[in-house]
Amino acid sequence: MPRWIAIGTAPGWDDVDKFRDEMSESSKWRPDPRTTITTVTALADGRMLAECHAVEQGLFDAWLEQKGWDVESVTPISHIAQAGSVWEIS
Repeated sequence: MPRWIAIGTAPGWDDVDKFRDEMSESSKWRPDPRTTITTVTALADGRMLAECHAVEQGLFDAWLEQKGWDVESVTPISHIAQAGSVWEIS
């Protein structure tokens, strides 16, 4: 299944409690049967990275819009190795 990575900002997500509220439920990772958000990473500079598996990019775009992201870019992924959860890193 195709994958994309988005770079942008999400209002309030620099606060780990808000970040956890937004992303801790399984339903937040699976907005519909054809779309799975696999990783969301908060960077120290305030930007966010999100990875998505979906049939088409428009499904990911809709999730980003619903979450209120200010998107810098959405790029297809060609190679990847990772696992995911929500962690606070200090």
